[in-house]
Amino acid sequence: MDQASPYDSRTLFKARMADPTLDKVRERIRQIDRELVERAAERLKLVTQVGEIKRRNNLPTVDYAQERAVLERARNTAKELGLEPSIAEDMVARLIRASVSAQDQDSIRFSAAGAGKTAVVAGGHGRMGRWMRRFLSAEGFLVGSLDPLGSDEENTWALAAFPTADIILCCASPAATAELYRKWTAAPPSGVVVDIASIKTPIIDAIRNLQKAGTRVASIHPMFGPNISLLRDADVVICDTGDAEAAQAVEKLFQPTTANIVRLPLDEHDRLMADLLSLAHATAIAFALALPQTEHPVRSTTFLALERLASAVVRESPDVYYEIQSRNPHSAAAVERLRAALDRLVTAIGSGDSTAFAKLMQDGQTRTQPTPRLNDR
Repeated sequence: MDQASPYDSRTLFKARMADPTLDKVRERIRQIDRELVERAAERLKLVTQVGEIKRRNNLPTVDYAQERAVLERARNTAKELGLEPSIAEDMVARLIRASVSAQDQDSIRFSAAGAGKTAVVAGGHGRMGRWMRRFLSAEGFLVGSLDPLGSDEENTWALAAFPTADIILCCASPAATAELYRKWTAAPPSGVVVDIASIKTPIIDAIRNLQKAGTRVASIHPMFGPNISLLRDADVVICDTGDAEAAQAVEKLFQPTTANIVRLPLDEHDRLMADLLSLAHATAIAFALALPQTEHPVRSTTFLALERLASAVVRESPDVYYEIQSRNPHSAAAVERLRAALDRLVTAIGSGDSTAFAKLMQDGQTRTQPTPRLNDR
């Protein structure tokens, strides 16, 4: 007969009988867990009041000096109580993120930037289209979607609103955006037209033609995905199309948030995105393709981080990601640098000279920001 597991139900029952305080301790833990959640909820309510005070006094949502003080206080308190300081810091940092997110949402709502205004989102049923619809609605806009996936009623409303809408936001792919702009040139709308395309080269001519037709045109690139909840962690690129009024109207939408506004010349956008998108995506895809077919029983910290990133990238739209690679004239050079870097790595490993490998690591250090050391080998 097989030996009974030390963790089977009979053993656990005997343990409880032998130590009647176990259930009492667990009950106290449950009470503390609830108290922690209750205190977190109470903290969030107080943060809302802080946000109201900041708005009345025209103070910024984020106070970095205060955040540092709060985190340092948490670490010191943890030391006094014999708790690992990093645990307290992580817990409080998460609460701070929730607090900033709540204040962000309140600021958007109270700004009423879209009160009495109308917005049409072309491609409003895509993932970013849905995000932008929620964002504009929170600002008070009356929002409708113009999308083949939308209902007849919804599209009818959007088509009727289109000629005089205050904002027409295009959330389609670069190629589809260019085609829409060409159609709109024949009967240009009176409001501000703005795209969120990841690549601008395919739409520059269409933007210029729409401007010649008399339309105010802006171009932005939200450097985040539709799952984002805290804009403090995100950049919003405002490209200079030569229409300062249109750019200001769009920038005003993000002013109530904690997003970081970055201004770029329209013609410079794709050169920068060759690194931020083309190179980054290609690296993640290449890592995914290099993985073995079977899952390893053990995974390191580095492996898990890279696997999560690669997994997210390869599950995005292949059409969109192909367009980012193929339609950006600067992509090929960025991906070629990736190939050259891999060739250097292979050569250094096969050279039998550790100094060549060390030189690679040193070169990498000059191109990256320092981060905490990884605890794996």
